[in-house]
Amino acid sequence: MNRWIRFLMLLMLGIVFIFSVCTVWAKTEPAVYTPLVSESEKMRLPLLDSEETIVEVQEITDEEVCLIAQVVQAEAEGECEKGKRLVVDVILNRKDSEHFPDTVHDVIYQPRQFSVMWNGRFERCGVKEDICQLVRQELVSRQNSDVIFFNSSGYSKYGVPMFQVENHYFSSYD
Repeated sequence: MNRWIRFLMLLMLGIVFIFSVCTVWAKTEPAVYTPLVSESEKMRLPLLDSEETIVEVQEITDEEVCLIAQVVQAEAEGECEKGKRLVVDVILNRKDSEHFPDTVHDVIYQPRQFSVMWNGRFERCGVKEDICQLVRQELVSRQNSDVIFFNSSGYSKYGVPMFQVENHYFSSYD
């Protein structure tokens, strides 16, 4: 009987240890991404129209690419690649729209626009290189230049409903 008590005590200690390690691991902050280039260095990426001809050159910093990627990770982590690309397009289309701020930072931090910016999810997500690559690809050739809104609980009360991709409903401005 004494062996069983020791066994159970060791088992309980092991469970407590594993629980405490998991708790500490879950509370650690995600790694902070440090851009390889300074903010003043710009990436010049061409935008293509539907006939694949260059129509303009868009300047965006590596820091802005990472900011968009982190928002996409927070908003669409479980979504397919097409869904992630469309979230990137929403941010870029808003930046280019006369109805929204002119910079990536101001679009993302505009109050009450992206729920992850106020519910804490953004801070819990890190920047992933594969998402940064999607952002860069969308800068060169956007999947959709009309999406301005998306929502996970149905079409936005703003804009014109367009389509659903997995758990997100996308709308245009008008």
